[in-house]
Amino acid sequence: MSSGKECQICKKDDFKYKCPKCGIKYCSLACYKNEELHIHKDAVTTELKTEQEDKTSAKDKTESSVIKFKTEKYQNIYDNSPEIRELLNYNTVKFHLAKVHKILTTTVADSNDSTTSMSSEAKKQLAIDYLNTLRYGGIHYNEALEEFCQLTVAKLHK
Repeated sequence: MSSGKECQICKKDDFKYKCPKCGIKYCSLACYKNEELHIHKDAVTTELKTEQEDKTSAKDKTESSVIKFKTEKYQNIYDNSPEIRELLNYNTVKFHLAKVHKILTTTVADSNDSTTSMSSEAKKQLAIDYLNTLRYGGIHYNEALEEFCQLTVAKLHK
């Protein structure tokens, strides 16, 4: 009986890794590179993407109408960027963007219990510092967030 933890390629050892492209669980580099048992066919990938796009096209259309931005520029970027909409489905991306939003919109309480606002420049610098801690391969490195930021900046500068 299978324990559910075995390599899906060699079926001998417990898996340690998961393929980012197809999601198959494997135990070693040899299994990952096994061209007979671990195949990424472009046709299969394209068909799966087409099926997923068909299934989510209605969902994307309703989501784009649900998410409203304050400016038309941001709304157009969101509406016309399926890559950005896809990246926003990742919980880690949403989590870190929520943290950045909180940094940018929070007020700080002082010792007298009255609230004072941090300067907008200080908030921006704090948000930049937070994002930089996610970028440089540290323990909180997040490739999806990095891709989201790069795509968004590229779209904003067009």
